[in-house]
Amino acid sequence: MSFTLCFTYNNKRVVTKVSVDHLTPYAAVCFALLQSGATNDSSRGGWPDSYEGILEVAKHYGLTNFSFHHSLKS
Repeated sequence: MSFTLCFTYNNKRVVTKVSVDHLTPYAAVCFALLQSGATNDSSRGGWPDSYEGILEVAKHYGLTNFSFHHSLKS
């Protein structure tokens, strides 16, 4: 199964596919942070535990407008 992940990074819209069976909103934002190259998780596990907290981290790195959904089979 896969998901389509959409977000804006530094005013550029990014659409990417994630091949996983389950994706939470929190995990989607974490994936976007790593996929975009905005961060390499040098926090060493120090990211906030809440979805609202990780959104603030993402905003700090220039990521906004998150959405994701199950990808259609091609």
